[in-house]
Amino acid sequence: MKKSDLAVGLLKRLPKNAISRAFGVISEVEFPSPVQQVVNRSFVHFSGVDAQEAEKPLQEYESLNAFFTRRLRQGARTVEAQEPQVAVSPVDGRLGAFGAIEEGTLFQAKGRDYRLLDLVDSAEEEQHFRGGSYATIYLSPRDYHRIHCPVQGRVDKISYIPGHLFPVNPFAVENIDELFAVNERLITYLESPQLGRVAVIKVGATCVGRISLSFAALSTNSGFRRRREFRPEQEFEFSQGDELAVFNLGSTVIVLVESGEFAFGQGLIGGELLQMGEELGRV
Repeated sequence: MKKSDLAVGLLKRLPKNAISRAFGVISEVEFPSPVQQVVNRSFVHFSGVDAQEAEKPLQEYESLNAFFTRRLRQGARTVEAQEPQVAVSPVDGRLGAFGAIEEGTLFQAKGRDYRLLDLVDSAEEEQHFRGGSYATIYLSPRDYHRIHCPVQGRVDKISYIPGHLFPVNPFAVENIDELFAVNERLITYLESPQLGRVAVIKVGATCVGRISLSFAALSTNSGFRRRREFRPEQEFEFSQGDELAVFNLGSTVIVLVESGEFAFGQGLIGGELLQMGEELGRV
C-alpha cells in the first residue's frame, strides 16, 4: 500500500467534524493578555501573516480566532474594477483549477474531477451553470479570511450542504476523490445584471471551526447537520468587494459564473497568489 493511500485511509477514519468543532472552541479561548500576545505572535511567526495589514495592533486581539478573522486596515485591499461585467477574486488565496465547466464536470487536480451536480447538490442550480465557468481559490493559514462579493449583484438564495471536513491542502486535493463535492459547503447565490447567476461556494475543511455569513445569522458546523436552503427575507444588494462571509480558520472558495460569454483574464495562471479585488475575468 502506498503511503498516500495509508494517509487517506487514516483521514477517513478520524472524527474530523468533532475535531474541527473542538478546535474552533479552543481558538476562541481568551487567555490573559501576556499569554495571548505570545499565542498571537507565535501564530504570526510560524504562518507568515503580514500583521501590518491588520485593522488593529496585534496585542488588541483577545483570542486566536479574533486575530484569524481580523479585518484589514483601510486601503489594504482595492477592487480593480467595479464594473457590472467584471468578476474579481473574493478572497486572498492561491488560484487552483479554473476554466470552463464542460459537460457538467469541474477539474480538481491531475487525474481527478468532480460533477457540478454533486457540488451544488441541486438539479436546478446545475442547469444554471452548465456551459459556465469556475475558479477555485485555496486559503492558507497566513491569508486574510474574510470572503467578499466577486460581482455586483443581489443575493437570491443561500444553501447549506452538510458533508465531511477533509483538509483542502494540496495533498488532499490530489488524493481524495471529489473532495470539494463531499466536504461541507455554504453557498451564496447571486443574480448579477451582466454575468447572470453567480455562486460563491465556501468549502469547509478540517479545523475550520465554522463558516459564518456576514449579512445573515447562519454559521456552519455548529451542531445542526441537515441540508438547508432558503431565500433572504430582505433584499441584499452587493458590489464587488462587499463582505459576504467569514472563515473561522481557513479553507477554499469556488466561484461559479453562469454567463457563457465570461472569459478569464489572459494573465491568470494556476498556482498564482491572488488578493481580494484582483480581476478574475469579464464578459
